[in-house]
Order: sequence, then structure tokens, then C-alpha cells
Amino acid sequence: MTAGLRVCASGNTPSFVEDDLRARFDAVGSSESWGVQKPDPAFFARVTELAGAEAGKIAYVGDRVDNDVGPAIAAGMVGVHIRRGPWGYLQEPPADAIRINSLDELPGAFA
Repeated sequence: MTAGLRVCASGNTPSFVEDDLRARFDAVGSSESWGVQKPDPAFFARVTELAGAEAGKIAYVGDRVDNDVGPAIAAGMVGVHIRRGPWGYLQEPPADAIRINSLDELPGAFA
């Protein structure tokens, strides 16, 4: 836990990535091990299970609006759009999303 928050990582990745991340996060998941990829709603249902929290208490961070932010919001999560990489600049998040430029800004986005 970081500052009393559970920090999890999940994405459209091969399952071996979970091993690389396990030491850095409270929980990890991958599309390969779950058998479902973003933006499928079933992926975000698995995120909720992984986090062990109701959807409304989860901030899902991603650089893609179509694959991350929009589907997270549709699942009842807080969608956080991070401006990094090409997708972070090519897509505009919906008005109900939070926008950050760095993960360092994430804690302050909820203050």
C-alpha cells in the first residue's frame, strides 16, 4: 500500500509482465492471464476484482481515451487520462475524466 491506497497494475500485456511488476505493486493482472482485453467491459470487471474495491473507488489511469479512460468511466471507475506517449496527446478525454501529465500528479488530482 502507498499512502493507504492499494496500487495495482493491469493492461493488455502478456502474462510474463505480471512477474516483472509483482514486486512493485499490490496486485497485477494481464489481458493474457485473464483471457480478455481492453476495452472489453469484462476486462474492467476483472480490474475491480483485482483491486478488491467497488468500481467508484478505483482510479483507472491510461493514456488512451478509447481503450482506457472511456471504458473505465463506463465501468463506473474514475477515468484518469495521462498525457504521455502519442495517444496521450492525440486523444481528448471526456469532460468527466481527470487529466494529468505525470503519475506524480495523481495524488493531488483527488485533493
